Amino acid sequence: MVKAKRKQAPAVVPPQDDDSGSDYEVDRVILPAKLPKTTQEEFPLPKQVRRDTRKKGGPEPDSDSSEEEEDDDDDEGNLPTLTKSQIAAILQTIKNNKRLVLNISNVNFTTAKEEIQEHFEKAGRVKSVRIPKRRSAGFAFVEMLDPEGFQRAFLLDGSFLDGRQIRVRLSESGKKKSHQKILLLEQKNAEIRKMRKKNRSEKEATAVSLTPKAPEPRVKERDPILDRKKAKPKTKKDIKAHNKKVSMRAKVRNMERMGIKV
Repeated sequence: MVKAKRKQAPAVVPPQDDDSGSDYEVDRVILPAKLPKTTQEEFPLPKQVRRDTRKKGGPEPDSDSSEEEEDDDDDEGNLPTLTKSQIAAILQTIKNNKRLVLNISNVNFTTAKEEIQEHFEKAGRVKSVRIPKRRSAGFAFVEMLDPEGFQRAFLLDGSFLDGRQIRVRLSESGKKKSHQKILLLEQKNAEIRKMRKKNRSEKEATAVSLTPKAPEPRVKERDPILDRKKAKPKTKKDIKAHNKKVSMRAKVRNMERMGIKV
């Protein structure tokens, strides 16, 4: 018996679009046309001119530009540092709070460790400086030795190092940080910036500066033997007067012994 061959099902031909010559359906994405920049966006006015126009009752700028200007003003004005209680509260939120580490960004690629250390020694004693192997990163880590130097180091935020304006931010010890840790650090740094803005009216924060205090004059303790006043040498006149008094006393004593009343 000859087995009957099974009839093969006819192949389904996908409908072809007249416009496209391929067998795949592709979603068409229409990109929005780029809007041309306005003259105001392309050639912005200087900050001082914009401030003057505001005072004179000119049109208010956009919210985005006003926020940027406020940030710029904050960067230009030297913000005070944190108070000791604020530093203590921040260190409690850090896992390894015995290490006082700061993140320094916008560092020049050619800046050496010694230059960074010398710059941060204005705030206090530096324990270590670490620059990542990838020099293109443009940041470094500075570990301060004590909380006082850590507190003053925030005053170097916005200072110039090797021709660049650096940013000083809080960091944590450890080589690799998870994405969650990085987000938490960003939140902490945002809170630190808010606190520093509020500290403009805080006397304790504004009193902290990078200029070292003049050392108090040391009061030397006087030695009763070595530092005693030297007696003036007696003159001949003083010696004669002294001998005369002694001789008179001796005469009176002798007379008293003899029973003669003086």
